[in-house]
Amino acid sequence: MAKSHTPKWLVPAILVTGVIALWSGMASASQKKPASNVQTATVGNRVYSVNRLGEGTYLVTLISTNGVLETSPVNYTFNQTGPLASFGDSGKLAQLQQDLPNMNVSFT
Repeated sequence: MAKSHTPKWLVPAILVTGVIALWSGMASASQKKPASNVQTATVGNRVYSVNRLGEGTYLVTLISTNGVLETSPVNYTFNQTGPLASFGDSGKLAQLQQDLPNMNVSFT
């Protein structure tokens, strides 16, 4: 019978490769991904898209009501000092502004 011969360098090479793979996996796991600038908020039967435009400036868009997609845009833009712009049906904009405190989003 032929005797199988494993090269002496093979076992240390496998160990070193495993250690490198482990370290690189730990390094990539510790890197925190930045928060998305776009998040979805649901309040009651309404779904909103909340976009962070810059530091402290946000655009909120009504996406759907009762599961029905909005066909006309309803947008509200604001920053820390107050509203910047709004566009769309006045009743839906008033509801959007009432829903703002109940939107569960975090850009941290």
